[in-house]
Amino acid sequence: MKKIKLILLFFVVTFFMNFCSKNVDVISMQQFQSKIFDENTVVLDVRTEEEYFGPLGHINGAILIPINELEIRIEELKEFQDETIYVVCRSGNRSNFGKDLLIENSFNAVNVNGGMLAWKADSNAR
Repeated sequence: MKKIKLILLFFVVTFFMNFCSKNVDVISMQQFQSKIFDENTVVLDVRTEEEYFGPLGHINGAILIPINELEIRIEELKEFQDETIYVVCRSGNRSNFGKDLLIENSFNAVNVNGGMLAWKADSNAR
């Protein structure tokens, strides 16, 4: 019985340590717009140039580096190494990959889930 309690305690402690120590690396577009976005926010758009200038538009001041170029152009972001970079794409899939790539290269990065589809939808609601 004592052995079972120790094992159970181990799993509970391990679960809470992992849960509490995780950094937030994904936020919704609504959270981004209401609590984070301002003129000093570093936004990386990983869509193509055609998408960036297309119907969904882009976030003013966003840095455009398409996801297929991000790995070879990552040096362009070195000046933002100590800041949080919010990564956007059309829906949140490519930006999640971009966020992971930035984190692997010692950047602080967050995926803005919902992407420009959510940005556009929220803009239309206003």
